[in-house]
Amino acid sequence: MDSFDDDPFLKDRERRKSRRRATQVRAWADPGGIAPVVDCVIVDVSEDGAGVKALHGAELPDSFHLQVDRANPVGEAKVAWRKGSAVGVRLAKPNKP
Repeated sequence: MDSFDDDPFLKDRERRKSRRRATQVRAWADPGGIAPVVDCVIVDVSEDGAGVKALHGAELPDSFHLQVDRANPVGEAKVAWRKGSAVGVRLAKPNKP
């Protein structure tokens, strides 16, 4: 039987400042420049962070702009931890034009 300590989305919950809520939202990670965007799923989210899983075996960069669609930027994301294609990120507020 797997323990909760093996699940990266549950392991560090006690250190979070705000509660995360589960979600399954398709998104993309845009590293900027000429690097291609990475399709991903936001698996949980809070005021200042999120759990994100890359799709299709891709690897998420250490920092990227997380976007649900062109009208809904989530914010600038900095990876706090990673395990395989899953990462936990700290989010900065999106820049609104």
